[in-house]
Amino acid sequence: MKRSIFFQAEENRKAKIITSALKIIDRSGVKGLTVARLSKEVGFVESALYRHFKSKKDLIAFILDNTLEEARRHFEEVEKNLTDVMAALKRLLYLFLNFLEQYPGIFRVIFSDEIQVGDEELLGKLEKLTAEMIDFVKKIIQKGKEQGKLRSDLDSNMGAIHFLGVIYTAYSYWTIKKRKLSLNKIGQLLLKQYFQGVNAQS
Repeated sequence: MKRSIFFQAEENRKAKIITSALKIIDRSGVKGLTVARLSKEVGFVESALYRHFKSKKDLIAFILDNTLEEARRHFEEVEKNLTDVMAALKRLLYLFLNFLEQYPGIFRVIFSDEIQVGDEELLGKLEKLTAEMIDFVKKIIQKGKEQGKLRSDLDSNMGAIHFLGVIYTAYSYWTIKKRKLSLNKIGQLLLKQYFQGVNAQS
C-alpha cells in the first residue's frame, strides 16, 4: 500500500505544504489556517500554493483522505496477527497515538467544529474515516468474543466506539498536560481500564 502524504520526502512540495498546514492547525485550529499564514510557513508565494490546492477546503479534504489512507495501513499491520485480540488492540492504539503525536494537527482537523457543522462534503469524509475505524475495531472485538476472551454480552459496536474514546481521552489529557507526558503511556493506562470492562474474566 502506498504511503500517505505525511511520510513522503520533504522535497515533495505537496508534503511540505501539508505538514506546514498541520503545524498551523495545531497552533491555531482549522479557522486559524489561512493562505497567508501557510505561505509564510512554507516559504512559498501564495500563487505556488494554489498550484497544489485550489482552496483551504481542498487542502483539508486532502488531509482527511490521507488520514484514512494511513489508518488503513494501521489496519493492515494489525490484521496480520489477530490471534491475540488484546495485543491487537494495544498495537492499534499505539499506531494511532504515535501518528497523532507526530502530526497533532490532525486531531484538531478531526474534531473541528468548522468541519462537523460547516461542510457536508468534509463531514462525509470524516464519517467515512470514523466508520472504517469502528468497523475494524468491531472485527477485533467480535473475534475476541468468538475466542471467549471478551464478554459475550458486549455490544461490539459500542465497544468499538468506546475504544475510539480511549484515543480521544488520551490525546486530550496529553494536551492538557502540555504534552510533557508520554501519550502512549496515557493511552495504554486507559486501555488497561477498558480491558477490565470488556474482558470475559472480569
